[in-house]
Amino acid sequence: MIEFTHVTKRYEGSTENVFQDFNAEIQAGEFILLTGESGAGKTTLIRLLLKDTEVTSGKIHVLDQDIEQIGEREIPFYRRKLGVVFQKDNLLPERTVYQNVELARLITGGGHRDNRAAVSSLLMLLGISHLHKRYPSQLSGGERQKVCLARALVNYPSILLADEPTGNLSYEESREIMRLLELVHRQGITVVAATHDKASAQGLEYREIMLAGRK
Repeated sequence: MIEFTHVTKRYEGSTENVFQDFNAEIQAGEFILLTGESGAGKTTLIRLLLKDTEVTSGKIHVLDQDIEQIGEREIPFYRRKLGVVFQKDNLLPERTVYQNVELARLITGGGHRDNRAAVSSLLMLLGISHLHKRYPSQLSGGERQKVCLARALVNYPSILLADEPTGNLSYEESREIMRLLELVHRQGITVVAATHDKASAQGLEYREIMLAGRK
């Protein structure tokens, strides 16, 4: 599913490594927490998987594909296999919850009838059906993150990447988001979450990959 082989990443314009000779393998359907101190490279690893930056050396295979071989024109098609949740929600303020989630499906060419079924089922799964007509400004931080999670899942990705998804939330909201990430993993989706907040995942079933940081 995902394999890192002797991956080294340097800071842009520097000879200093973010991390060096990193090796890891993630199986299909796993729930992974990427942990480590600030600066250890958690966000960088997510960016590498998104093809938002390139490795300095080593190889990364995702879904049996060497992502270094993915050309610039192919990147949007590759990213359709991935769902992404960031710390900052980036919801469109002038659109409702339903419209924010639906837009992610419209962009990939989904039909309106299919959109209704996909969006409605996800809002129900995540417990936010009752919020479908509200605007982002009317939501709590935890509710906004649930909308982001629905938006990331609406095109049925094989892999969900989450970069500090609980960074701006209260402990109770963080626990709820982590519980939902575990729920998503139980649906058969591979979940990779970069976080400094391992306490919020206490009691959940996950595997931890700890980044040691620069050497």
